[in-house]
Formats: sequence, C-alpha cells, structure tokens
Amino acid sequence: MSGYYLCRTPRARRPFEIESIGISIYSIEELCYYLSENVYLIDETIINQKLCIWIGEELGLTRLSKILTRSLEKGEDLVSFLMPVFKECGYLKEEQLKYFREQLQDIQIEPQDTRRKMKADYLTNYGMYVSAIGEYEKILEHRSPGRLGIQFYASVLESMAGAYARMFRFEEAAQCLWQSYQVLKSKKVYEKYLRLLPLFLPERAYLERLAEIKADRTEAHRLKDETKAMMLEGQETETALQWKCEDPEKMIEKLKEEYLRIS
Repeated sequence: MSGYYLCRTPRARRPFEIESIGISIYSIEELCYYLSENVYLIDETIINQKLCIWIGEELGLTRLSKILTRSLEKGEDLVSFLMPVFKECGYLKEEQLKYFREQLQDIQIEPQDTRRKMKADYLTNYGMYVSAIGEYEKILEHRSPGRLGIQFYASVLESMAGAYARMFRFEEAAQCLWQSYQVLKSKKVYEKYLRLLPLFLPERAYLERLAEIKADRTEAHRLKDETKAMMLEGQETETALQWKCEDPEKMIEKLKEEYLRIS
C-alpha cells in the first residue's frame, strides 16, 4: 500500500499480536490493512475471542466488540465477521470492499490444499520459512493427484524448495526440486536443481551426481558458471569489497545470499 492512511480511531496501548508472522497491530486501520493484504493468513489465530476483547478494551470500540463476539458465538462465516470491522473505520472504498468480500467468499469454497499453499506462500514472503514448510508438508502428506492434478503438487514442491533455499538449506531444497522434476519434468525446475547442486556438493560428489542423473555436462557447467558469474557480479560494490576482509566461510555465505537475491 502506497502513501499514508489517516487513523481516525485511537491507538492501542497494548498491541494485538499476530504471532504467525510476528507483527503487532495498534489500531483498527492497521488491522484492516493486514486483513486486506493477507487474506490467506486469516484464520483462527486472528478470528477469535482475543481479538474481540482487544478491540473493546484497547481501542474502546465496545459496540464493535459486542458485534464480533456475537458473530463468533453464532459461528458466522468470515465475511459476516469481518465486514463490521472494515465498516467501523471506512478503511476501504465501496468497490474495494466489494472486491475483498468476493475474495473471502471465493477462498471459502477453494479446496483446502489450495488455501494451504497460498497461506504457505504468504508465510514464505514474510520470512516465516519453518511455518511455511510445515504447511507445504501437510499438503504433501495427504496429496490426491485426482483432485488438483500433478502440476499443483509439483508446484508445492518447487515452492517448498524456495523456502528451504532461503534458510540456506540447499540440500533439502535440491531434494524438493528433484521430486518436483520427477513429477512434471519441468525444464525450469531441472535447471534450478542443477544450479543448486554446486552450492552444497563437493566437486567430486557434484560430478558423480551429474553422471548419475545423466545430465548434459556442458549444460550443467554452463549453469554453474552462469550462477557463479551472477554471484560474483556484485563484487565491484562497496559491500562486496568488504568481503575481502572477511574469512572465507563468511564470504561463501554472502555469495549464497547474493545467489538467492538474483535467482
């Protein structure tokens, strides 16, 4: 969201903590912003009695607190629960509110695995990689190719690889990519896999793996050299110049970070 939004309601002295991604909410406007931008992260960790109490006690919005409490007690759906929150401060314009309502309605009829993957993707974007991987694993534990198709589960494995890679767990990331490739034979995934191998395998093991999977060595080495070139591309920058003063292990870690940034 660009620009600023003028808060018309009081700010809380004690925030509402959204533990799933580690952020604190201090106003009804901040809550609306979070909800509208993270529809797939709206779950029981937010929609609960704790939120109702916080709105009443910390924001002084006792009427809204009572409305939400009744909605919870009746077991109403997300749309019925959240609409009063947005209307309280007029956070969204009518067209935006209509779109948000439609999003919520669509989400509620999506397959559970689809919702779970989107949630995991959001968590990855917030840097909550362990939580994201947990969601991806739940999908894969009970996968049923007949429901969503093999392409969906291949994409889950690819996304899971991305979460592992951002934790520098390159071996696990490579395993996920290889499994994804076995499912769908995607050239893009195969190239990602080949790019990852040199990041955790010693040279001899790397060459043995290439032979084992019958990889085109010319292509594999091209990808390896290309990745190395991209990782070293920033060495002219001020940050890269500082690496020369650091020990080799730290330099390797920063090269890996640079690879993740550009991949």
